[in-house]
Amino acid sequence: MPDQKKGKTLWEMFTERLRGGGNGSGIAFENPLGLLVGSAVMVPFSNGPEFADYDFSIQEIREYTRRIGNQDFRFTDYVLRGVNKKTFVATDTIVCRLRSVPNQAGGHDSLLLRLEDEFAFAEDFLGVVKDTSGTFEVKDDDSGATATFSRINDLREPYEAAVLVVSETSPEGKATGGKTAAVKLEYWDYWRDTAAGAKEFLFVELNSDTGWFQIWRGREFFLAGA
Repeated sequence: MPDQKKGKTLWEMFTERLRGGGNGSGIAFENPLGLLVGSAVMVPFSNGPEFADYDFSIQEIREYTRRIGNQDFRFTDYVLRGVNKKTFVATDTIVCRLRSVPNQAGGHDSLLLRLEDEFAFAEDFLGVVKDTSGTFEVKDDDSGATATFSRINDLREPYEAAVLVVSETSPEGKATGGKTAAVKLEYWDYWRDTAAGAKEFLFVELNSDTGWFQIWRGREFFLAGA
């Protein structure tokens, strides 16, 4: 298997895996929280008062695969859609991501991310994330305060990731055939220490096919009772 990986790109390995799941049995994917599309997810008040009035469920699941050396590493985003349980107005929703990342202890760490911004490809913005300083600044439009983030582990290059987008799951927890998509991304990861002593994270994603940028920002996800 290692020799086969050396001869194929990450994307080639990824698309072969998807084709192999087209036989009706579904596609197995990294699902550390064991959740299905449509599952309800509790977002406790400890994650922020802005989530208190919303009921969340999983809209889709996105499995990221990146290659470092000859080894593949995966993490999973559960895309959550929150509906205001007081108004139930279709436009009064929150979309966020619950990101589950393997840790060195053999478990998983979870982050709750919200969409900070998104826009079409801009050459000047690409220059910002490619800047050799490895920093990224976010300015608050209301207060004018600036938060400065630095690349995690002092990296400079982006990660390349193949993303399996799952919009429907079987009762067995596999991606349903015909309800998946493959996306190729580059992304840059950043963090900073907050005044409270916690880490805040920021991720810039660039869709390699469409040039669309998304910026996701958030902190550690606190479970109920934690």
